[in-house]
Amino acid sequence: MPMNRNLYPDNWKEIALAVKQAVKWRCESCDRPCRRPKETWTEFCDRILNTEELYWYAETADEISDSGLANEFRERPQRFTLTVAHLDHNPINNEPGNLRALCSGCRLAYDAEQHRKNASATRYRRREERGQLSFLAPP
Repeated sequence: MPMNRNLYPDNWKEIALAVKQAVKWRCESCDRPCRRPKETWTEFCDRILNTEELYWYAETADEISDSGLANEFRERPQRFTLTVAHLDHNPINNEPGNLRALCSGCRLAYDAEQHRKNASATRYRRREERGQLSFLAPP
């Protein structure tokens, strides 16, 4: 679901950045390292492949070359995007305990039920807009 920026506070970017920095740009669910702002794809790959964060992918360099990690980097860059989720799905509640940094894959999994409910409500609303009668009992 697209983000409705009108529901968020004016300083949302600062809040989200602080949450991401607090977890050192790692997903709080799967521990995946994610790209930092303005970090090029090459810089990100170099940081991951040449730092202690390498353990996330493989125990040895041989496993990395065999795992196709470079292909994953090129083919699925969105998997390395860190987002900030409201645990209660309420964008007004920006208490630190309600915010969690999640990579895009974990975020999709976390929001799956909410997406399903929204999609169902949207389909129902569109049917009514096209003339489908409501299933409510007559008064």
